[in-house]
Amino acid sequence: MFDVTHKYRREYVLFATVNLDGVDHRVYLSAYGQLASELLGKYVEDQRTDNEELFAEWDKSLQKAGSQTGFEACHTVEDGYVYISTFQSGIGMPAEGEVEPRRRVVRREPGVSLLRSDLGGDEDEIEEE
Repeated sequence: MFDVTHKYRREYVLFATVNLDGVDHRVYLSAYGQLASELLGKYVEDQRTDNEELFAEWDKSLQKAGSQTGFEACHTVEDGYVYISTFQSGIGMPAEGEVEPRRRVVRREPGVSLLRSDLGGDEDEIEEE
């Protein structure tokens, strides 16, 4: 059904990236909460014995994620959440991980600050002004 390409686990979180059979983009799985991360760990390792109904729900989301990029689903688990999403455009970071690029403050003179993104051109040109 799927191959795990990357997995990171701690006590209360689990992140995994999987390749689905016959799909050209990856699917991102994440769990937050102790029980949620334990269950997602069992799901990724295909240990379905006690949680067949819950995992069937996740299977549906995984199938939808395989059919479209930009898919997102959130499943509530007793103490947390499990997210299933695709990478946008098939690669890159999922929407929950996107953040605005950091701007660095550049000080030209005492009391005057510019955001680096506002500089626009070459810094040498601005220094000459």
